[in-house]
Amino acid sequence: MRNSAENYRVIVACDATKDIREQELHLIVDNMKMRGDILERGDALLILGVLHSLPHPMGYQTKPCLDSLFGTNARALEDEVSKKVDAYVNMLYQTARQCENEEVHIEVKVTAGTPAKRVILQEAVFCKSTWVVIDRHLRKDMKFFSRNIPCKVAVIHDSLSVEVVRPFLVTLNESELPEQKFYSLSRSVDPILNMSESGDSGPTVVSYGNYSGPVSSEDSCYTIRYSSLMSQNHITVKHQTQVYHESSSSKQEKPGNPILCISCGPPYILESMRFRLSEIQVATSDFSRENLLGEGGFGHVYKGRLKDGHMIAAKTQKQASSQGYAEFCSEVHILSFARHKNIVMLLGYCSEENHNILVYEYICNKSLEWHLSNKSAPVLEWHKRFAIAIGTAKGLRFLHEECRGGPIVHRDFRPSNILLTHDFIPMIGDFGLAKWKTNDDQVHTRVLGTLGYLAPEYVENGIVSVRTDVYAFGIVLLQLISGRKVVDTELQGQQQSLLQLAEPLIESLALHELIDPRLGDSYDTYELYHMAKTAYLCVRRKPELRPSMAEVIRLLEGANEHALGLEQQFMFSHTG
Repeated sequence: MRNSAENYRVIVACDATKDIREQELHLIVDNMKMRGDILERGDALLILGVLHSLPHPMGYQTKPCLDSLFGTNARALEDEVSKKVDAYVNMLYQTARQCENEEVHIEVKVTAGTPAKRVILQEAVFCKSTWVVIDRHLRKDMKFFSRNIPCKVAVIHDSLSVEVVRPFLVTLNESELPEQKFYSLSRSVDPILNMSESGDSGPTVVSYGNYSGPVSSEDSCYTIRYSSLMSQNHITVKHQTQVYHESSSSKQEKPGNPILCISCGPPYILESMRFRLSEIQVATSDFSRENLLGEGGFGHVYKGRLKDGHMIAAKTQKQASSQGYAEFCSEVHILSFARHKNIVMLLGYCSEENHNILVYEYICNKSLEWHLSNKSAPVLEWHKRFAIAIGTAKGLRFLHEECRGGPIVHRDFRPSNILLTHDFIPMIGDFGLAKWKTNDDQVHTRVLGTLGYLAPEYVENGIVSVRTDVYAFGIVLLQLISGRKVVDTELQGQQQSLLQLAEPLIESLALHELIDPRLGDSYDTYELYHMAKTAYLCVRRKPELRPSMAEVIRLLEGANEHALGLEQQFMFSHTG
C-alpha cells in the first residue's frame, strides 16, 4: 500500500517525433489518476518527449547527436526541441489546471538523443523517478525497459488505457547506462500562466548531459547542467531566458463539435472533463427517481441540470455490474475520440468514492426503439426513417473508417442505442461493449451484445470486425422498413424472425409486404428499394460479402455507379 506522505516522481515517456494531441495527453493523465496506484495527490509528473530523429531540409531524417550540435545543425536542433516544448506545454495547461486541486505538479522536458530507450533510461535514473510510463509508440522496447529501468514500469495502450508491466523496483544494471551526450529543454507547466494568452515563456532549463565543455547561443545565455550519471553529482542552475515566441497565427485551435440538440445540451464542448460527484448529485437531485431515465446492464441513467443550466444524462455503474469497470473505461476512452454529429457526446466522467459515472449530453426525444415499438408513440414518418438510416450510417462510417487511432467496433448497435433529438437526428450511444482495433483485421473475443443483431461469425466463433456492425445495421434497416421487432414471439413459425421473413420478400421484390402497414402509402418507393437492397447486402452470412459503411451510404443514396459490384450481387441473388 502506498504511503500517502510520499511524493513520487512519475515520468510519462513519449515519442516526440510522433504527433500527439491535447486530448491524448489529458486522457493519459486522467487514466493514471483513475488507477490510483501510479499518480496520486502531491506527485510530481514529468512529460518526457524523446526526439530521436530530426527532419533534414533535404527531406530525410537525421539523428540528433551532439556531434552535429556544434555544426550546421545546432540551431535546427535547438529550434526543434524548443518548438516541441512549446507544443507540449500549451497542450497541458488545461490538464495542469485540473491537477492543481490534487497538488500534482506537471513539468515538460524534451530531450534530443538516440536511441530513445537509452535516453529514457538515463532520464529515469537522473530524475530518481518511481514510475516510468511508456508511450504506445515506444512499446517495441518494452523488454529493455522492464529489464533495465530500476523503477516501476507501465505502458500506454492504443486505447490510452494504462497497464502496469512491472509493479516493483529492480537493481540498476550499470552496464546498460547510456554514455551518449544529449540536449534537452525543460519547463514547468504553470496552470495559471497560459503562454498562448500572455506570451511569457516562464522559467526554462536547458541541459547538455555528459558534456564538460562550454556551450553558447547567439540568442540567449543558456544555463548548462553538467551531469554524470555514474557519480550522481549534478550542478543545476535555472535562468530566466526568453526562448519561446508565440504568434497569433501559430496558436492551436481548440477542437469543438456542435451539439445538435441545442435545446437540451450545451452549444459546444471542448473536451471531456472530470466531474465531481457533488456536482452530479446536485444536478440530478441526488439521483432522484423523478430524474430516472432508464436502466440497463451497466446501471441507471438519470437526467440532470448543471448549474449553468445545461442538461445532462448521467449513467451510473451498478456496484455488481456484469460489465464493470472495464466497460466504464472503454466508453471513456472511445467516446473521448468519437466526436461526430451522429454520435452521443461524452461531456465527462466521475470516478470518486466507488462511483463510476459517465456524463453525456442529454438527448431529449427518446430512442429509435421507443418510436418504433411503443404503442403510445406516434407513427414514425417515412422521411424521418430514411434520414435516421443515413445519419446512423454516417456515424458508423466515422467509427469504422475516420476515427483517429483505428477502427472502433460498436458491438451493440441496435435501436435502443440510437437516440433521437427533437429534430429526429440520430445519435449513436452506449459504447460500453465497443472494441478499439488498430486495423480492420478480424479478432476473437467473448460474445457480448443483443441476440438478433449479432452476426453469425460472432455468435459461432467470437470473430469481431467492422462487418459485425454492418450486419447489425442491416437488421436495424429491416426494422426501420417494417416497424417490427427482431423476434416477435407473439407470431408463429418463421414469422417470428424478422430476418427470415424479410429475406425472401426482398429477393422477390415484394417490398409492399414488408413495409410497416402503419405507413400506408406515405413512403417513397425509390428510397424503400434502396433501403431494402442495402439491408439485404448487410446481412449476408459471409462477412466479406457485406459492404463497408462508406458503400452503405452510397447504396442508400442511390449512387450505384460507386457500388456496381454490390448492385450486381444483389440483382443476382434475387433473380437467380
